[in-house]
Amino acid sequence: MHKKICLIIFFLLVFHLFFTSVYAGELNSRYTTIIYSNESQLRRFNKEIKMGSLSYLMRNKVSISFEDEIKNKMDVLIEKVESILEMYPREIRISIILLDSDKEVQGIYHKKYGRNVDFIAFYSPKDKTIYLSINDVELAVLAHELAHAVIDHYYGITTPTKIHEVLAQYVESHLFD
Repeated sequence: MHKKICLIIFFLLVFHLFFTSVYAGELNSRYTTIIYSNESQLRRFNKEIKMGSLSYLMRNKVSISFEDEIKNKMDVLIEKVESILEMYPREIRISIILLDSDKEVQGIYHKKYGRNVDFIAFYSPKDKTIYLSINDVELAVLAHELAHAVIDHYYGITTPTKIHEVLAQYVESHLFD
């Protein structure tokens, strides 16, 4: 009887290790849920997202923690994108999944859409999720993907891909105006 209980516990532990999500945590801001696999990934993301001349928009000049700094950056960036597009969706909630490499991003895109691409990031309207390689992340890339999310939330219906792309590129080119 004791061996059976130990065996059951062992299998439950193995099941838990192999079948739970590879994501370690979530960080929630006003508009986003950032999903990451470890704290160092989250720290690296924070380091790579340099606000540059947009720093004046930051609400809390002195953040209590790096997590607070990330939340602040995401909310300010979304509001900047909304301002550039002159689109203010009533309710916007976006997940951002941090991935280590472009290969991971491309693998997820292939699984979702059955196409091979060379993307470093993409927005999935169905999931309301941005998949982002932190190896390649830049503020303009993130703003571009956030633009897709804002457009999607604003219209609430599927809009033509070319319109999405032109508007997202517009955001990139006017981010620092």
